[in-house]
Amino acid sequence: MIVRKSLLISSLFAITILLLGFTPNNALAQSNDVRLDYKALQTLAHDFVRSRVSAPESGRIDVVANNLDPRMTAKRCSAAPEVGLASNARLDGYTTVEIKCVSANGWRTYVPVRIYRYKNVVTASGPMSPGQMISESDLTFAEVDLNQIRSNVYTTKELLVGARVKKRIGAGQAIRPSDTCLVCEDQTVTIVAKNKALRITADGKALADGLKGESVVVKNARSGKSIEAVVTGLNEVTVNL
Repeated sequence: MIVRKSLLISSLFAITILLLGFTPNNALAQSNDVRLDYKALQTLAHDFVRSRVSAPESGRIDVVANNLDPRMTAKRCSAAPEVGLASNARLDGYTTVEIKCVSANGWRTYVPVRIYRYKNVVTASGPMSPGQMISESDLTFAEVDLNQIRSNVYTTKELLVGARVKKRIGAGQAIRPSDTCLVCEDQTVTIVAKNKALRITADGKALADGLKGESVVVKNARSGKSIEAVVTGLNEVTVNL
């Protein structure tokens, strides 16, 4: 009677295990699974991008993985998931990271990531109008996200002091090369040709914009010849003989 009762209990236990789809081996397999909730997925995406981008010179970088829905069901994978950029994604401003499990019953998910590249650049301390001469007090420094600026910017004030504003610049706006000029295209300039013993000046016309220290091509008004000269002042270029 006792033997029959033991057999009955064993049979019921075996049936229960089968109905639940649970075996000791399954239990061991599940215990070895990698479990990834929404925070773990965000961390994987963040760390993947952060390890592959660098800060601009004298600047800093910030990587932010977009928040995933905290109500999402945690994902499991029998091995560490693969992490990489989604198809056609680039490490530029906005990107998307693909996380996928390649084991049985695999899955994949996508995490949007934002990349900020910050740097201190020269900005306008107040609004500036076309034709205005820039003084040092018109300029200040501000930290900007370089991803929002699609052109070169200045990191020192020296090249801009004394330049002329070409178009309206708003307060706080990063100043770009196309916004100003010390020598402006199609305007009359003084061409200075000199050496240690001689200094000659002539009128000419600038064929391009330029700031102090930059080379521009100017046309001599008398000879009609075009020469390359270095911008040395407001409406002034110099050629060393």
